[in-house]
Amino acid sequence: MSTAFPRFAVRTEVVTGLGSLAHLDALVAGFGHREVAVVADTALEPAGVLARVLGHAPEAIVVSQTLVDPDPDIEVVEQAAAQARAAGARCVLAIGGGSALGVGKAVGIRLTNDQRIDAYEGRDKVGEQPAPTIAVPTTAGSGSEVSNALVLHEAGRDNEIVVRGELCAPRAAVLDATVLRTLPRTPLVHSALDALSHALEALWARGASYFTTATAIPAARSIIELLPAAATGADDGSSAAGANDVVLQELLEASCAANMACGNSGLALVHALSSSPSVRVPHGLQNAVLLPHVARFNADVLAPEARALLPLVEHLYDELRLVASFAALDARSGAGTVDGWRMLEASARNPFRANNLRPTTDADLVDLLRAAGATFPEESR
Repeated sequence: MSTAFPRFAVRTEVVTGLGSLAHLDALVAGFGHREVAVVADTALEPAGVLARVLGHAPEAIVVSQTLVDPDPDIEVVEQAAAQARAAGARCVLAIGGGSALGVGKAVGIRLTNDQRIDAYEGRDKVGEQPAPTIAVPTTAGSGSEVSNALVLHEAGRDNEIVVRGELCAPRAAVLDATVLRTLPRTPLVHSALDALSHALEALWARGASYFTTATAIPAARSIIELLPAAATGADDGSSAAGANDVVLQELLEASCAANMACGNSGLALVHALSSSPSVRVPHGLQNAVLLPHVARFNADVLAPEARALLPLVEHLYDELRLVASFAALDARSGAGTVDGWRMLEASARNPFRANNLRPTTDADLVDLLRAAGATFPEESR
């Protein structure tokens, strides 16, 4: 009988620091191919960020370009991959938040693997080494630049499509916070709280180890300490330009480290509950609402050093004037009434729930979700 032991691996080369985008051209050249498929967040083009990033790879030959909206589906990947393949792309440059980086990783897989991307759903289903992918994150949140997983959606399915495995991580990532300067306050805060959820989930995951804890605790502390300063002077519709570049860089690096931790420990209850595509609340915002409630639920099973972070989380929410309630979300957030039954059903199908250190019952989660402002209408039960 085999026993599963914790493992810790980071398969992505990370180049980091203010101005580190200057190394982008050398990374592309290092793969031996200059024919690049670009995948980027739609919002980056009008903001001028896309052109600025590409300006650091003057020798790259951009043969295809795909702009990605949040929560991409399989068809987005298949169209982007077909375009890239027809144009002769040999590597991928993914620029943006979690959605764009995920599509970029998927395009890299499809350039060398013949089946539709959902054929690789699950763990270690990708057979051939993907085309080299370089990730440039433009939010301090998802950590997808070092993640060995990608998430897609499909109409009619009430669960996410997750492709994961050691071949799915980008070959390289560039962390340069100068690309965060134009990020409005709301996505800045929500993405950072998503990163905080990654760090904390790594602490109450059954797959936690010495190495994940040693990575997660300083990452969580950094996010808690840095986020108020990063959000200062960044009103909605403006940017993060009011924040010091050094603060943004440290926040970006902490976000990346948080994903290194949870990518090895596995995620837990927050992400199990936020995994239903039918809940039309942005992923980072769902996690931001759920996080304090899940933290309280897990408090008694945490080691003292990890438990000491929880009052700091409560203080952070007070400082940012955030209310951890779906019922309190305003119309600008894109959230309406949140159906708790949908979240509960999604968690039952998600392995992250079983990875939560404290066991859960459905009754536990109904109480937790009610406290988080979700509703439980009889007609949708």
